[in-house]
Amino acid sequence: MADPVILETERLILRPPLPDDALQIVDLLSVKDVAWNLGTVPYPYSIEDAQSWLALLPDLWAEDQGYIFAITPDGERVMGMVSLMLRAAPVWELGYWRGKSVWLEGYMTEAAGGLMHWAQSDMGLTQFASGHFVDNHGSGRVLTKLGFRPVGEYDLFGLARGAKQRSLRYVLGTDPDLALRIVPH
Repeated sequence: MADPVILETERLILRPPLPDDALQIVDLLSVKDVAWNLGTVPYPYSIEDAQSWLALLPDLWAEDQGYIFAITPDGERVMGMVSLMLRAAPVWELGYWRGKSVWLEGYMTEAAGGLMHWAQSDMGLTQFASGHFVDNHGSGRVLTKLGFRPVGEYDLFGLARGAKQRSLRYVLGTDPDLALRIVPH
């Protein structure tokens, strides 16, 4: 990535994650309640997990396959992550998580809203999907505030949970049937 994309919202700076963020990411994802709500994050989460994940990100950006942003109040302290990953063109999967200390403060809706605005206005993306485990009501509130609408249920394997669990699927865009057919593994 030649010039990193930095997005600003009212209270937040969204920037590409850096290798130096690894320890902060480990601290945030080492809380079981956070890892429990994510499909692909193991629990416990190690420094090796963070370093391996961070090493993949530059290629995702360069290949136009994924845009991951660290959520920060000041450009430094990481509070969580928000991302768009290309699942099957033209559908982009919105994903997000934040540290437990900033739950219920509106940061996730603000961060995801900033990313969605950039994706639609600057990138021209129009088709989005997302989902959450049925017991993660906060994620459902974030998605509906962003204009996503629920379209069904599916089973999602949660690495931290060690099992498949019922999840809700949401879409936003011009072809909701297309996004519904693309369900994460």
